Amino acid sequence: MGYYAGGIAAGNLSQTGFGVNMGNQPSEDLSKAFLRREAITFRQPVFLDLYDFPGRGKLRAKGYNRVTWILGPRHLAVIINGEIRYCGTGFPYMSLDLSRAVPGDIIIGSNGQGMKYLKSIRISQLAYTPKTRLQKEELLMTTKQSNNIIPNIHRLVTDEYGENYWFNGCARYVMECLGETDYDYNFFAGITGDVFTQYYPKGEFRGEGVSGYMLAEGPYKNLRETDTGFALVSEEPGFIESLFEKCGYASTFVSRRELRKNPDMYRQTLVSYIDRGLPVIVWGAGEPPAGVLVGYEEFGKTLLYMTGNNGQPERISLESILEENEFPNPGWIFIGNKKENPSLAELYREAVRVLPKLLATETESFWFGASAFLAWAEDIEQGRFDCVKPEEFAPWSAHTALCLRPGHQRQLLPCLSGEGHGTESGSHLPEGSQRPL
Repeated sequence: MGYYAGGIAAGNLSQTGFGVNMGNQPSEDLSKAFLRREAITFRQPVFLDLYDFPGRGKLRAKGYNRVTWILGPRHLAVIINGEIRYCGTGFPYMSLDLSRAVPGDIIIGSNGQGMKYLKSIRISQLAYTPKTRLQKEELLMTTKQSNNIIPNIHRLVTDEYGENYWFNGCARYVMECLGETDYDYNFFAGITGDVFTQYYPKGEFRGEGVSGYMLAEGPYKNLRETDTGFALVSEEPGFIESLFEKCGYASTFVSRRELRKNPDMYRQTLVSYIDRGLPVIVWGAGEPPAGVLVGYEEFGKTLLYMTGNNGQPERISLESILEENEFPNPGWIFIGNKKENPSLAELYREAVRVLPKLLATETESFWFGASAFLAWAEDIEQGRFDCVKPEEFAPWSAHTALCLRPGHQRQLLPCLSGEGHGTESGSHLPEGSQRPL
């Protein structure tokens, strides 16, 4: 774990870091308060989602400061010079047995200007209280169940109703299990831009829409608005975590590489989620590329996995679902605590506001909007399929999913006026993009 004594941006915090006096910019003019965030910044153990609290991590400019971090099974606290600056409870990591975690180094340091002096360092293990009870001279033990499944099992998408995007069905299902009725399939299809946006890759097929492409780009990639469109950038939170943040929820994407490093701990994390009635989204386990884990057997050695149009989960071993495959940047998505109640109307307005720029976006990996259609048509005219026999042609990945798949705009427009959600599906080509083939 890395502890930093300040002076660096939150995005530069190490993967498992805890810092105070964070996010300050060098300046000789101390009156410029906007340059001094003086934040407490940390990543939750195991899940590694980022928390940032500006103004709470201020240190004395002169003399020594005493800083204490407490990472316990019930509280995560920061004490600076005898004052409790932050104390959080109910973090998902607190339900886990952290003795299963792989031990790591503790690195203490800082960044910024000037010399830092460390007078003393003490690292202590919190006292452990066994969870056993004595009653009438009998030892009562709590045993964990070996099997469990979420009671609300149904198809993730209904493609005959125009629900074409697997990830949006997964996100809707998780929100449904959390009791959120506003965040349905059409909500995610609109907020991601999937239902509006034509897309075409510069290279291999990388997904079924904006959400699929961004998942394939990796957990720390996002689309940043520019004057004319969006740019693909590396930043935190990434596209998927930002998406759930819009819903008011924390989330964490754990890569398959991290899952394979410590499968026992993440198996335990999954079991904890299922026991609380919460599914876990899986990206890149096979075709279709997105699904949800809805149960477990044998204490998590066998998992119950839902994907595609299946009405019931299939059984798959933990080892199998973590096997290497050709999907780029696979992993699991854990939805965490609810942080706020955002305005649904504002989310819809913002999705419409940025739509012209989204449809004008081009990155190193893909085209969106009319440019996507024209690039697709150009590939065909340049002979992309000239050597493909009719019986070998795959219309879904080569034509339907790339050109005709975005739902009609009317599918989401009733949502913008508060009139409910439509189910109409069809094709829509941007004006000027109907090019004869």
